Amino acid sequence: MNNFFEQIADFLGRLPLRQKLALGLVVLGSIAVLAGVAYWANRPTYGLLFSNLEATEAGRVVEALNEQGVKYELKNGGTAIYVPQDQVYALRLHLMGEGVISDGPLGDKIFDQGTLGMTNFMQKVNLRRALEGELARTIASLSQVEMARVHLVLPEKRPFAQAQSPPTASVVLHLAGGARLTETQIMGITALVAGAVEGMTPDEVTLLDTRGNLLSNPHKGDPNVILTATQLQMQRDVEAHLTAKGQSMLDQVLGQGNAIVRVSATLDFTRSVVESKNIDPESATVISEERLEENSEANTANSSVRNYEVSERRERSEKSAGEISYLTVSVILNQKKRPAADAPETEPRPYAPEELTEIENLVKNAVGFKAERGDRFAIHQTVFDTSVDERLNEEVQAYERNQQLQLYLRYGLMALAIVLALWLLRSASRRATSLTTPEPKQVATGPASRALEPGQAPQQLSEGDTPSERRLAAPQEEPDINVDDIYASKLSAEAKARLKAKHKMLDEIKNQIKKNPEETAELIRSWLAMDMEQQAEVPG
Repeated sequence: MNNFFEQIADFLGRLPLRQKLALGLVVLGSIAVLAGVAYWANRPTYGLLFSNLEATEAGRVVEALNEQGVKYELKNGGTAIYVPQDQVYALRLHLMGEGVISDGPLGDKIFDQGTLGMTNFMQKVNLRRALEGELARTIASLSQVEMARVHLVLPEKRPFAQAQSPPTASVVLHLAGGARLTETQIMGITALVAGAVEGMTPDEVTLLDTRGNLLSNPHKGDPNVILTATQLQMQRDVEAHLTAKGQSMLDQVLGQGNAIVRVSATLDFTRSVVESKNIDPESATVISEERLEENSEANTANSSVRNYEVSERRERSEKSAGEISYLTVSVILNQKKRPAADAPETEPRPYAPEELTEIENLVKNAVGFKAERGDRFAIHQTVFDTSVDERLNEEVQAYERNQQLQLYLRYGLMALAIVLALWLLRSASRRATSLTTPEPKQVATGPASRALEPGQAPQQLSEGDTPSERRLAAPQEEPDINVDDIYASKLSAEAKARLKAKHKMLDEIKNQIKKNPEETAELIRSWLAMDMEQQAEVPG
């Protein structure tokens, strides 16, 4: 390890100042990129822990999260708390179990506390609070309701019924974002509250939302207004039912979004009762007969009395309110891009008359069309404007692509940073190794080893030249080997003869390689053996 650091220090010491600065910037930039990518990749995805919190509850939750060392984010003015997605459910259960977040009004749990020493008045107050809490918890269980508060007024019982005041209730609902209660749900809540309190009627229940809108019927004291609202709701129900029948059928036949069906119903809310009594004079029937006979000595008199009953028929017909007077049905068809012999496939083709007739008959049968009743029907075809839907689809696809690109970019940057770090380490290791490896000695042979010609200046090398510059300054031509000049003082005559034979064999090998490379293996082995013997005889 020490040798490695020494090599690094030696390597940095040999570099010029400019290269040191460049290498430092590269190393610092790589570290910064690695740290940024690691932080971005390890950044947790936050999920909603609690929302619509009061200030006191939000403070308790933040304090509990700080004690546990959990990272969190506050949004919506501090009423919403976000924590890492993988800890949402565990933290929610833990905080609810510890009582940091209350689960709503106490309800019947108020009686779990000690009641020793309570007065009659306090017990009545607790009973009212328990009833309010249980009603609020039940109403809050609806999917559209996030929070509910119930206020009950329970008067004292009086000895006389005329002096008794009826109990009343006020309910405040906090609805979820974008949620609305239907008329049936409002009636259900009022009936629930009225049924839970003795002597209370639905008319004594008032419903409000947190925006101050009155949800219960504001005209409950006016019978005429109540009747009108009921009639309007009945008409809407009939129209919605008939429209759904025709629309669902065309969606299955023509495809979703290629047809629009609207039905307008006119209802007759007149309620009439007709009674008729028909008497048939020809149908007289004797029901009783009396005969009187008087006999005297002079005259005899007979009389009879008959009672007749005439048949009669009574009829009573009653016309119920809400009967359909007539219907108005409107259908709009979208010209689809369908292949045709006389039109390109990219252009919409209108429906043929027989197709329109078939669609018209189907819709009429579905909604219960009656011509004798005065019903009206209209069908029209056009090209729908789908630019809004296409734009929404493009936005959804663009959002999905951005999510995928962010995911790919995150992992791509991580991989790039790892590759860059490995490349820097490898480059630094190679440079350090090249500095510690000694340069091979150059054998001065050929013209460079002989005496200089008169007037020839020797090639000068400065001390600051790098090893590469020293190699470039060396002669590049192939040296001429002069055996007598090099080895005359060191070799014997026999060794000189073998050296000359070796060089002669080398020339033969070169020529043989050019002519026939396959038969040169034996010559190369012989030359290597002679070279090894020659080197062994050279004095140290």
